[in-house]
Amino acid sequence: MFEITGKDISELDDTDLRMLIARLCEADLRRSGLPVSGVTAGGDQNAPDGGLDVRVSLPQREDRTDFIPRANTGFQVKKPDMPRSEILKEMCLGGVVRPVIVELAEQGGAYIIVSSTGSTADRPLRDRRNAMAEAISGLGAANDLHLDFYDRDRVASWARQYPALVSWIRERLGRPMEGWQPFTNWSAPMDSIDSLYLKDAKCIIHDCRSTQKEGLTIEDGISRIRTNLARPGGTVRLIGLSGLGKTRLAQALFDNRIGRDSLDPAVVLYTDISDEPLKKHLPSD
Repeated sequence: MFEITGKDISELDDTDLRMLIARLCEADLRRSGLPVSGVTAGGDQNAPDGGLDVRVSLPQREDRTDFIPRANTGFQVKKPDMPRSEILKEMCLGGVVRPVIVELAEQGGAYIIVSSTGSTADRPLRDRRNAMAEAISGLGAANDLHLDFYDRDRVASWARQYPALVSWIRERLGRPMEGWQPFTNWSAPMDSIDSLYLKDAKCIIHDCRSTQKEGLTIEDGISRIRTNLARPGGTVRLIGLSGLGKTRLAQALFDNRIGRDSLDPAVVLYTDISDEPLKKHLPSD
């Protein structure tokens, strides 16, 4: 159900590829309890000069993730393959290292080239890393800059950690998982995902496992549901009349504007039995 391959990554266009890397960075930071606001993305990845396609800037500390190796990490995202000659051309303009790469080196950060066409075995990967090191060899802080090259297979491996992003990739490629949706406005598909959740002080949530007769406020109920679902194997069943707002409440669990410890939208999939989700997409276990 959640399978995605390097070939799938190679079929994404430039814009979707850059958006995927940004979303993967956000998902990694959210999973690690780090601020998602540290991710910025923009610009045209095929522009002859300028900055980075995706950048992560966090307070200097030991925190890191599997695919974001330093607190300050820049990603240059390219659809074409990037052999040695293209790497040197990309990192240096007229033989001069790009200022943004110099800045990352001075910060003790990381610079990563992502290529969705390239599929590199061990030796070609070493060759590309060596070319990146060659490009900055004249910098005084060259040894402080972490360098890496992510090919399409490594990006696919990264994406497989997040089911919602696998679903998003398949949708962008025109091969959606029928009947299943990533995080979006499930209750009102025509409205923005950023629409506010309207709370009414008179509304309450009853927890059938609790002896508290007066019930919980909506915000306290959301907090309790989040705590339960954050545990491995945690489950929650919402019971209420049709139109009461159960689906909208489920959306609110992932809204970081409500309370604390919102759930991660990168790992959620949604279905309604009326959407007739295909049985072949159901997890085997």
